[in-house]
Amino acid sequence: MTQTHPALRRGAMRIVMVVLCVAALTRAGAAAQPSYPLYYDFQIPLALPGFSVTDTATQTPALGGVIPPSGTVNSDDKVQTFYTGTFAGGTLGGLTVRGGQFRYGTGASKSAGGGKFSLTTDAGTVTGDILMTTDGNRTTLLFFGTYLGTRIEFALAAQGGMEIGGPGYTATGLAQTGFASHEAYMAAVQKAVASGSATSRQQVIAAADTNARLVKSYQDRGH
Repeated sequence: MTQTHPALRRGAMRIVMVVLCVAALTRAGAAAQPSYPLYYDFQIPLALPGFSVTDTATQTPALGGVIPPSGTVNSDDKVQTFYTGTFAGGTLGGLTVRGGQFRYGTGASKSAGGGKFSLTTDAGTVTGDILMTTDGNRTTLLFFGTYLGTRIEFALAAQGGMEIGGPGYTATGLAQTGFASHEAYMAAVQKAVASGSATSRQQVIAAADTNARLVKSYQDRGH
C-alpha cells in the first residue's frame, strides 16, 4: 500500500487552498469595482518538458538524464515533471510583446500545480505567478501578476495533455486588470514611457489607444 508523506499532503492542501483563495478574491474584486480589460493575442511555441528532483537542488536533468514523456506518471514521487514555454510575439493592450517566458508543473498533486512567468511589452514588464489545473485531457493555466502598477489576469488552455502552445498556436482573449477605464490605462502607459524619446512615446501611446477598439471587436465576435 502506497503511503503519502505528511509534507506532500500538506503541500497538496496548500495548493488547493491557494487556488480557492485566489478564485474567491478574483470574484470579490470583480464585483467590487469595474475592470477594464486588455485584449491579448500571444504567439506561443510548444512548451517543452523537463523534470526536477524534489529532495536535492537539481532543477534540470543531469547529463544523460531521461525526460519523462508527456502524461507519464513518475515512478518516483520525488521526480516532478515541469514545462517551460515562451511568449514569442503578439500584443497585449495594443502593445507589441517583445518576449517572455513561463514555467509550470504539478507538485504533490497530479491535478494541480503552478509556476512563474514574465512578459515584456513596449510599456513595461508583467511578472507574476501561475496556477495550473489538469485532468489529463485538458490543462488550464491562470496567469496573475502586476503590470503598469496594477493587477492583471489571463488564462491559457491546452487540450490533450500538459503542453501549451505549438506551431501556429495563438491565444486570444481579454486580460482582466485593475484599471477602471480606458483613460486609466492610457495614463499608466503615458507614465511608463515618459522618459522615452518623443517619437517613441507617441508610437507607444497611439498603439495602446487601439485597445478599446480591439476589445470591442473581440466582444462583437461573440466571445
